[in-house]
Amino acid sequence: MSRYQTARRYEHGAEAFRLTDEARHAEAVVYPELGNNCVVFRTTPDSNGGERSGAALEPVDVFVPPDPIEGLRDVPFTGGLPILFPFPNRVRAGTYTFEGQTYHMDKLLAHGWDRGAGQAIHGLVADKAWTVEETLGDDTCAALRCSLQLDAFPDIREQYPFPCRLTVTYRLCEGSLEMHTEVVNTGGGNMPMGFGIHPWFPVALQPGATLPGALAAIPQERRARAEVRVPADAIWELEHLMPTGHILPVDTSPDELDLRGFRPLDGLFFDTIYTRARRGPDGWSESSLRDPQTGLELVQAADSGFREWVLYAPKDRPVIALEPYTCTTDAVNLQPRGVGAGLIVLGAGQTWQGDIRFGLRRS
Repeated sequence: MSRYQTARRYEHGAEAFRLTDEARHAEAVVYPELGNNCVVFRTTPDSNGGERSGAALEPVDVFVPPDPIEGLRDVPFTGGLPILFPFPNRVRAGTYTFEGQTYHMDKLLAHGWDRGAGQAIHGLVADKAWTVEETLGDDTCAALRCSLQLDAFPDIREQYPFPCRLTVTYRLCEGSLEMHTEVVNTGGGNMPMGFGIHPWFPVALQPGATLPGALAAIPQERRARAEVRVPADAIWELEHLMPTGHILPVDTSPDELDLRGFRPLDGLFFDTIYTRARRGPDGWSESSLRDPQTGLELVQAADSGFREWVLYAPKDRPVIALEPYTCTTDAVNLQPRGVGAGLIVLGAGQTWQGDIRFGLRRS
């Protein structure tokens, strides 16, 4: 039997695919028909020196699954790894103008996912059924590739009339989860776009604790001690969670927004857009969550195509979201104002690709 396996099953009223890495006691579970959401990722840690020593530990839940999983049909952003496209986060008043034409995201506003704030939020693909293109399980990895042809959905065409194909490939390899995304403009003109994800992580990285059941047992002091790091030099100034167009140094008042070194969450709330991320020689940036009680660190890395990191850390739940974006919130409206917001414009037949990686290590 191969080290890696990809198996199909049916549960929670939907088809699911389970990717496993037996040697690292790791698994990922993806529901293509529920927005292609990877609702479960659990693994064992690498050591700091790169030794593969995870077999000595029980698996750790890295993602917080939605509860219940079938609830994704109604609200697709409650857990796991929601996919945000064609615009991550919010679009002001659900209206945008591109190449002189104004478009309205009325149906997205009607869902009320922004709690009545009047902004379109989190894109158009997280509640759609994706098509399974390929599965793989051999001695190299376990993999699942799914796609979505956006213009095949009438409600998307009405709000975003730009034909394109979105493909996401999940790979489980050496205990890490990799996410490769490809967008192809299949139309005859230019298309505006941005891509992001909204993964949910528990503040307690606890071996053997199965989520979401164990979430309620995480004490408030565990959140207070949890440490987060987003190595970025600037933030977007926000008014009512929308960028004004101004970028501020990250050490501007209040100074708790400076996360270039690890900082405890103690008493802090974040809904912050970081930019000017510091990068390694390979162009990738990396954000982390560290649990001092277990000495474990969750690491999320994104390639050079991702400019922004959003940190969402509510006070009333023991979870955080670290969200890599290719552009800032409302980039489709900021860019025409001359703001370098990161909006991507793909010409006919052009392709955009991006990679994100999740792993666990001893800190």
